[in-house]
Amino acid sequence: MRKSLLAAIAFLAAAPLLAGLPKGWVGLDTCATCHDDTAKAFVRGPHGRAMAERAPKNLLKLQGNVLQRACESCHGPGEAHANDPSTKNIRTLKGASTAEASSGCVLCHAAQKAGLAMRTPGHARAGIACLDCHVPGHAAPAAEPLLARPRATLCTPCHATETAQFSLPYAHRNGATPFECTACHSAHGGTTARGRIIEDGQAPCVTCHTEKAGPRVYPHPPLAIEGCVACHSPHGSPNPFQLTRASVSQLCLECHPDTPAFHDLSKPAFRGCVNCHAAVHGSQRDPMLLHK
Repeated sequence: MRKSLLAAIAFLAAAPLLAGLPKGWVGLDTCATCHDDTAKAFVRGPHGRAMAERAPKNLLKLQGNVLQRACESCHGPGEAHANDPSTKNIRTLKGASTAEASSGCVLCHAAQKAGLAMRTPGHARAGIACLDCHVPGHAAPAAEPLLARPRATLCTPCHATETAQFSLPYAHRNGATPFECTACHSAHGGTTARGRIIEDGQAPCVTCHTEKAGPRVYPHPPLAIEGCVACHSPHGSPNPFQLTRASVSQLCLECHPDTPAFHDLSKPAFRGCVNCHAAVHGSQRDPMLLHK
């Protein structure tokens, strides 16, 4: 009863300032009447600080005051809840699916929602919601931006196979530490070569391996068509250079089974394809890729 009375008093006192809020909304200050610790933690946290930076200095203009809208953007209109505190008239995280709990996120993060749908539809098809990877911001996150787990293990619950590949003898590691997934992938999609998940597999690689980027007068067709993943396993491999096959000859013969008659594959010299065809990523002067 006391909480209901306090909420009602706070609502009436703030009424002149709430004119700019949508109908049924009461604003963060009213929510803080009962949820003081939670509200303070949110305002002081990275999510609240980011919202405060977008809020106008003149708090009378609450139409654009993002921070005052913070609670109800995720939990729904709070007028009924302020008058009768109950879990049935407000959206809560307890018992809700991650999709339901994440529904407020897209009100501010529409671009990320569109990226998930258009650039990385696999996440959308799998039903991955915002709060599967992020925390709402009431407490300190495991990592920025508001991640539920450290970056190195964020993707592992769903992508166990790729995670295991980083432990293979030849893998994308910085010493003993695997590269973070977001070094090549963006969970929300995007338009930059480094940030987006792309099918040809090449653009993210040449960000670091610039010497392989080209263009070249005589490109190697697999690189131009399928990208680096035509020959290399991007996360890890038991083979040197992260090749998809145990030997170079096995890899080359998948596309070049019609080798010339003088290539006697029973002899070791002819099984080392790159001994002669050294320009495996393309050549500037030789169509047979004999010279770089």
